[in-house]
Amino acid sequence: MDYEVTEYKEIFREVFAGLLADIDREIEKRGISDQAHPLYVFQSKINMIWGEILSEKYSTMEDMLKLKGIFEFSQDYVRGLAQ
Repeated sequence: MDYEVTEYKEIFREVFAGLLADIDREIEKRGISDQAHPLYVFQSKINMIWGEILSEKYSTMEDMLKLKGIFEFSQDYVRGLAQ
């Protein structure tokens, strides 16, 4: 695996962890306890991605670009919720 990909993986692990913390704060702020709630489902999907970042599923620069797109979309969505 390319060293640059490894660097990106480490960065994405950190930023996705921060995103998960932001989602958790929104869930708590809104008092959501139903695990079928769309925000819980969204959190579950992001958590799954976070857990797979170090796997072979994401091993090329193209994969890193996909992760970047997912992260940017998700971050914008969560920021919109916080307003």
